[in-house]
Amino acid sequence: MYTPIAWHEEYSVGVKELDDQHKNMLRIINTLLIGQKDEYDPLGMADTISELIHHAYIHFAAEERYLDQTNYPERKQHILEHVGFIMKTLELSVQVKDGSNDHRLELLRYLKGWYSSHVLVSDRFYIPYLSAANMK
Repeated sequence: MYTPIAWHEEYSVGVKELDDQHKNMLRIINTLLIGQKDEYDPLGMADTISELIHHAYIHFAAEERYLDQTNYPERKQHILEHVGFIMKTLELSVQVKDGSNDHRLELLRYLKGWYSSHVLVSDRFYIPYLSAANMK
């Protein structure tokens, strides 16, 4: 449905744990992007979305721990973005699981846009704080 997002080293935040989690999140999103080519499989898609949400909880907790440790000044706003992602993804997951309408495009647009705007933009702002704290 959509072109997968390729990982590039310039996406790295410089902390292996967070980079590995970002790569895994990207892998799951790409599974959704390329996995729904023809036939709409709402239950299969819902399972993959559940995997994404589970991984997001783990990743967000780790990322927020780093933000706490570095006294990142925009921590609260960053956490609100995480909460918004969980809420919107859960909402879209319910719609997908319902299966009465094909909500793939809305979900895929949202996930691709969120990854691009959050991971590849918002997360860039905390990199200097991680670097200053010598976190790897």
